[in-house]
Amino acid sequence: MPTEKRYEILNSLPTYGPMYIPVSESGEPFYSEGFVVRFQKTDGTYWVANFEPGFTDLEQIIEFEHTLNLLVIACGKCYLINLNYTKPISVFGIGYSKLFNFGNNRNVLQDDTGLTIIEPDGSHWNTERISWDGIKVLTVDNNMISGLSFLPHE
Repeated sequence: MPTEKRYEILNSLPTYGPMYIPVSESGEPFYSEGFVVRFQKTDGTYWVANFEPGFTDLEQIIEFEHTLNLLVIACGKCYLINLNYTKPISVFGIGYSKLFNFGNNRNVLQDDTGLTIIEPDGSHWNTERISWDGIKVLTVDNNMISGLSFLPHE
């Protein structure tokens, strides 16, 4: 993969140039400003995506080695997208609030009730529900996550 940046997070929708493309889980257009990103395709052209946001303030993009796929985290909602195409490969989550990197291109996303592990190729899997309402991750060390979760008494 080239070392140059394949994307740029924009502060707002562009006021000139080609029209942005709304990207949502349903595929239906939406008309509010979301998480705006300009992508550079492998042919050198650009396109601008307006990702429908989730419910948190986590906004980030994760690049993967050996693939044109990126994981776009738009206010807690995740879109696995190939930068050459305007439709996401997959969409998941809506309330991720934290991202932890484990090295070896492995990442973990945290929401209020569980964790989602992002593999180096962009595939992901979810833990079972590990909290009734709220998780506080205290440490991330090697392949171990330690923290606190809320479970009501039976």
